[in-house]
Amino acid sequence: MNRRILWHAIGVGLICAILLAGALGEPKRQILFYVSGFGFLALLSLIFIISIPLLARAWKSPHAEMLLANRRQMGIYSFVFALIHVILVFNFFFAWDAGKILANPNSLFLIMGAAAFLMLALMAASSNDFSMKALGRNWKYLQYLIYSAILLILVHFIAVGKIFAQNTVIVAILLLVALAVLALRFILKQPK
Repeated sequence: MNRRILWHAIGVGLICAILLAGALGEPKRQILFYVSGFGFLALLSLIFIISIPLLARAWKSPHAEMLLANRRQMGIYSFVFALIHVILVFNFFFAWDAGKILANPNSLFLIMGAAAFLMLALMAASSNDFSMKALGRNWKYLQYLIYSAILLILVHFIAVGKIFAQNTVIVAILLLVALAVLALRFILKQPK
């Protein structure tokens, strides 16, 4: 199977899995599940993407190389998951009124999520060969926004998350994994 088709199948499959899981739940909580599910999926996929170089370093195999070679495509799907999350939030919680976001008691954490989303949008828009060539070395610096975005999303998730963030075990494991991956990424990049 063509690798591109494989990544599209995985991305669309994950979207369908969230939709199916939400449809099987309580009708009153479906929207909340969809909003939380797509936000959580975006966060998990971003953490996975930044862990790929660590996995490739520890596990030298063709599978690890394939993951390394397809990080841009995975990043696009992470953005799609985040985009679905943002659209659902704006539609069902704020009725497309940005003023309601600023009036919300959690507006700081919502703004942090919005800032992270804008970073993901910039990275997704530049995740193509044309942008890589046009931006030169600056392309790599733009892609480093993923680290700031993940930190902002973690704070956003813990502060305003409705389903997955309510489980302290999930939050603890997610924080430990995310912070360990971030720390290892920076430690291993240091010159010896």
